[in-house]
This record gives sequence, C-alpha cells and structure tokens, in this order.
Amino acid sequence: MSIYTPIITQAGINAAVNAQTHGIQLEIGRIGVGDKGYVPNRTQTRLKNERNNVPVSDGRVVGDGQFHLSGIFTDDTQYAVREVGFYLNDHSDDAQKTLFAIWSHPEHVLFYQTPVARVVQGFDLTLTAVPYEHLTVNTSGDLNLFYTPEFVAMTEAQTNMAIAHIKANKREIKLNRRFLKLGEK
Repeated sequence: MSIYTPIITQAGINAAVNAQTHGIQLEIGRIGVGDKGYVPNRTQTRLKNERNNVPVSDGRVVGDGQFHLSGIFTDDTQYAVREVGFYLNDHSDDAQKTLFAIWSHPEHVLFYQTPVARVVQGFDLTLTAVPYEHLTVNTSGDLNLFYTPEFVAMTEAQTNMAIAHIKANKREIKLNRRFLKLGEK
C-alpha cells in the first residue's frame, strides 16, 4: 500500500451504502488540510488539526470508481501539510459535513503551505471498497481559470509580437516594391 493512499472512513462507507440503498447522489465538495502527522483510522470524523478547508476547485470522474480532485490552498501562515480530508456536501453546516476519506502520515509531508504561495494540489481517489455509482464531485469552477491572469499576459505578449512581425513584413514589402520600381527605370 502506498504511503499516499487515503482510507475511506466508516462514516464515508455508511454514506455511500446509504446513497446506493436510497438512490441518492453524494457529492465530494470540500478538501481539508492540516499539520498533524499520524496513522489515520476509519473511525475519524475530523482531521486532528485542520488548518484550511477549501471547495473542490476542479474535479472529475476519471473512470469506474476513480475521481480526480484539485484544490487551491492559500493561507496567511506556514505549515507542513501532513493530513488531508475529503468531505461530502451532505450538510449545510461546514462543521457537520461527513469526512468521507482521510490521508495522513506520521513522517511524510504532502506539501508545504506559505503565506506567499497559492498551492494547487491534485488528489486521486480510487474507490474499490465502497459503492461509487452514487458518488460525484462538486466543483467550485474550472481549475484552468486559476491561470487566467498568466495566460492573458502571455497571449497579450504573443499578440504584440505577431503585430510587430506583421508591421515589419509590411515595411519590407513596401521597400521591395520601391526597389523593384527603381530597378525598372
């Protein structure tokens, strides 16, 4: 088993079975991170020291029971992320949302959060021990929009370069026409 494999909580298994039994959809909608490293257990309902909790920024079903989730993490403090929780959108109160899956390790750090960093972290959940057919991912938007200012600046620079090339080509064509007219005389 990989050290970066999350486990499904008992509450997560119960929610998935209940969704299948009653024909309802469950959404994974939030990702929490914390700084405590430990060996997680199925009975956990919360992270041990959650520092940040963000909506899923990008999520999709990759295949049967395979989900790819991403979150954008920003914080005013710095810490090593040693625990991650995936929460269902099953209650209106964020404090009551069901912890569906959890990852932590006593020694390994997943990423380091600093006040000057926007960390885009992707996660893959492969669900083989729970009924996944009634599970979906709720996203807060397209993760590609995160890069919009950078892409706009890059596109603007490329457009300006293309305009400069066109103008230079026009000048060269005019000069060649003048040269050809002079050569005809």
